[in-house]
Amino acid sequence: MQSDTPSFVTREQRGAVLVLWIDNPPVNALGAGVRAGLADGIANANANPETRAVVLLSRGRMFSAGAEISEFNQPPKPPRLTDLCNQIEASPKPVVAGIQGRALGGGLELALAAHARVSLADVLLGLPEVNLGILPGAGGTQRLPRLIEPDQALSMMISGDPVSAPEALAMGLLDKVVEQDLEAATITYALHMAANGPPVPTRDRRDGFRDGKRFFASIAAARKTQEACPLPGPRRIIDCVEAANLLPFDQGLSFERAAFGELVVTPESQALRHAFFAERRAAHMEGARAKPHPLAHISVLGSGNDAVALILDLLSAGYDVTIVDQDTQSLSEGLEAVALFLSAEVKAGRMPQAEHDAQWSRLYPALSGSDDGEAADMLLLTGPYRARGAEVPAVPVKAGAPIVTLGHLRAGGAQAIGLVLMPATPNGRLAEILIAPNTQPEAIATLLLLLRKLGRRVVQGQNSGVNAGLILALQSSLKTLEALHGPEPVQDLLSRWGMLRDKDGHVPPPSGPVNLWSGLAAPVMGALANAGLRMIGEGTALRPSDIDLALILGHGFPRWGGGPMLWAARRGLMVLRDDLNHWAGDAPEIWSPSPLLDDLIRQGISLGDLNDA
Repeated sequence: MQSDTPSFVTREQRGAVLVLWIDNPPVNALGAGVRAGLADGIANANANPETRAVVLLSRGRMFSAGAEISEFNQPPKPPRLTDLCNQIEASPKPVVAGIQGRALGGGLELALAAHARVSLADVLLGLPEVNLGILPGAGGTQRLPRLIEPDQALSMMISGDPVSAPEALAMGLLDKVVEQDLEAATITYALHMAANGPPVPTRDRRDGFRDGKRFFASIAAARKTQEACPLPGPRRIIDCVEAANLLPFDQGLSFERAAFGELVVTPESQALRHAFFAERRAAHMEGARAKPHPLAHISVLGSGNDAVALILDLLSAGYDVTIVDQDTQSLSEGLEAVALFLSAEVKAGRMPQAEHDAQWSRLYPALSGSDDGEAADMLLLTGPYRARGAEVPAVPVKAGAPIVTLGHLRAGGAQAIGLVLMPATPNGRLAEILIAPNTQPEAIATLLLLLRKLGRRVVQGQNSGVNAGLILALQSSLKTLEALHGPEPVQDLLSRWGMLRDKDGHVPPPSGPVNLWSGLAAPVMGALANAGLRMIGEGTALRPSDIDLALILGHGFPRWGGGPMLWAARRGLMVLRDDLNHWAGDAPEIWSPSPLLDDLIRQGISLGDLNDA
């Protein structure tokens, strides 16, 4: 028998077990409808004498990714996730969660409130709230340390990194791991629990508290490692885990709720959430919904350093690659550079010999102008072939294949796209695609497919692109300020922003608390925000948050700073205009207010409005 509870939860009676199916695609977010459906289902099970146990399962590819994004920054709708977790935990009949795919954030907190957890072997479980500047707010800081060792619980919540099912089983976070038939295994486990008396709620578990000396040593060690952390979130997580041992459970929940409330209004958390939504918005670009062409074989024209780096990425991602050049010597040098890198990876133990052989077997050399070889699904122009006005020799490509130029957008018809690959930063790997009004959406979609496979976050620009505009504004403003104030304040600013690399190219970690906004921060932020407004006005950038995302991912600016456009929004557009007019006396070409700024003020339009347009 099947019946529907409100919205996204389906009840299915399986003998003495009531199965509650969460069905809220694509990630089974725990929105108000899901929470209400689960609460009604638990109440129904406990009121039905024929039901002996409850099983929580999910449709689709994952158990739950946690909170419903659309409810962010909205008044909470009942039941709150905390109340639902308490209801599940208090059930006199065992509730067992069956987990597939991922259980993250509130999804894992829901599973922690259950009396047992069964999962498939490929599951990942995590509490990544720290990446949004907050902490698990539905009992996660109180329940997790009761189930596993304190250092393990602290590591999961402070790093935000997920753990695999085998790791979670060894920790005690999972009770059983199966290779297949999750539904049957979870139902069987629930019936077994029902036959063995009332379940033990997680709040009454003491597994993680058995060794008090180890527990408080872990707390002290975690506090020491976070002394230099500029963010308050990790320190408050440590406080909450300590409270789990020191306070009665309900008081611990209250402590966690207060800490969550403190963190959610901090500027750091607001900036981290801004960056999170910026990444989601950036995916909504021209061509994103088009159907990509099949992509298996890629030709790279050129054999210099940029070509070699790109070829290595393509081979690692599993593509067949043809390296093309006009003369045998250049071609041989490119092949040799690839071979040396792959051999070094094997020698260093970072690549198995079998993987080396597989990658090398997918690399094919070809001289330009030759008709030999298979036509490629995409052509990438590198080195001298990417220069404006450079003659591009004939390379076999399939009809409709994207012609992608590194560094800028060349004239070349509807298949022509520019691609800027920014160096990796501690925040990620950014790519910017440059398009023209007539660029074919399918060509864009095909390049997006490739970049996702290469692990690149993407923003889209036109003309010279967002990153070029940011680099120009940053370099020119710093040069002007260095002439006025000397090099030390400039170097201090770049160091605090995590954008000053040492001689080996590494970014030194902060040695203490970091103030992003002191010193010369305001005029540099103003220059970047003004450049951003110009780019939006000219159509180079799609939206303000793309500019922030480019500075964070492509240039290493701290995520918890949010970026120049968030800084400008907080400053207020009228105040920003006054600031720019003041600084424009030193360099009007940098700080003279963008025409768009006056238009926004006159029309009462905010930068947030432009993000949502």
